[in-house]
Amino acid sequence: MYNPDPEARKKSQRALTKVFPRTDEGLAHLMHAQLYLGYIPLYIYYMRSSFNSYLPEPDDLVKPEGIEFDIVDELVKIAVNDCNSKVGSLMTNSYHAKVLRLEDAEQVVTLTEDLNLGELPKTIMPYEIARDLIIDSPDRIAVIDCVCRRVRGEKGCTPVDVCIVIGEPWVSWALDRDRYMNGRIVTQDEALQILRECHERGNVHAGFFKDSAAGRLYSICNCCPCCCTALLSQNYLTAPMMAGSGYIAKIDMDKCVNCGLCEKKCNFLAIYRDANNHVQVNEDLCRGCEACLLACKKDAIKLELVDSSVLAPLDIKALKAQMNG
Repeated sequence: MYNPDPEARKKSQRALTKVFPRTDEGLAHLMHAQLYLGYIPLYIYYMRSSFNSYLPEPDDLVKPEGIEFDIVDELVKIAVNDCNSKVGSLMTNSYHAKVLRLEDAEQVVTLTEDLNLGELPKTIMPYEIARDLIIDSPDRIAVIDCVCRRVRGEKGCTPVDVCIVIGEPWVSWALDRDRYMNGRIVTQDEALQILRECHERGNVHAGFFKDSAAGRLYSICNCCPCCCTALLSQNYLTAPMMAGSGYIAKIDMDKCVNCGLCEKKCNFLAIYRDANNHVQVNEDLCRGCEACLLACKKDAIKLELVDSSVLAPLDIKALKAQMNG
C-alpha cells in the first residue's frame, strides 16, 4: 500500500538515483523517470490524448485531478511529447514491450535471485534503446491499477489491478509515491495467479522496457486492445510498440470451422477474412500472444516458432543457459 513515510520516500529516491549513470543523459532520464513513475496517471492521460481522436471510437478520457498533478502538468506534457516524438521508429523508440507467452511471463515472476543478462540481442528486442534485462530483488513484486483502463473511466475494462511491477527500485518507488494506483505487495504465487487469470481473459502479457526505467524491464502489464495505450498505438498508428513473442499463430484449415472466434479475440488485428470469407493470419501483424489459441474451440490454431535469427522468445532459462555456455 501507499507509504507516505518521508524516510521511506528518501530511501526509494536514493535507490532510484543509483540506477542511472551520472551523465547528462542519465540525469535527463532520471528526471523523466520521476515524472513518469511519480505521476503515471497524468503521463498516460496525455499519451492517450495525443492520438485519441484518431481511433475508430474515441473515448471521453478522465484526467486525474489534484494539486500534485496541477503542479507538474506542463512538465509531464513535455516528457510525453518527447517520448511520443520517438515512438515511430525502432531506432528511436524508448518505451516499448516484449510480448510474452504465459510460460515466459511466469519465469519472470518466479525468479529466486537477481538477474543480470545485460542488453538483450535485437533478435529478442528489436529496438535500439531500452532493452536491458536486469532485475534486482525479483521477489519484490507489486500489483498496481492499470492506468490505461482507468483513464477510460467507466468504459475501462475490469479488473483494473492487473499491472505487475517487478524488482527494485521500481516497487518501492511505486508504493512510496503513487497513492492513486492502489499499489500493494504480492507474493510470487499471487503474481502467478494474476497472470493466469489475465491469460484466461485473452490479455497480452507484455514486459515493458523504458529509458526512464534505466532502459530495463520493470513491469509486466496484462493488456487488452480496447484500453492499452501501447496496443492502440500499434494497431491504429502502426507505431512499433510491441515486439512479438517469438511465435506466430498458424491455422489448421482442416480443423477450422470458420466460426470467427479467433478473429474476435485477436489483440493485434492480425486475423482477417480472405476473399473466400475464410479466416487467415496476417503474419506481419501477429505477435504470438496466445489469445486466439484460447478462443479456438476446435484446437485448430497452434503457435509456431519464428526463425530465431529473426525473432526469439524472451525465455529466461534458455538465455541463462546460453550465458553459462
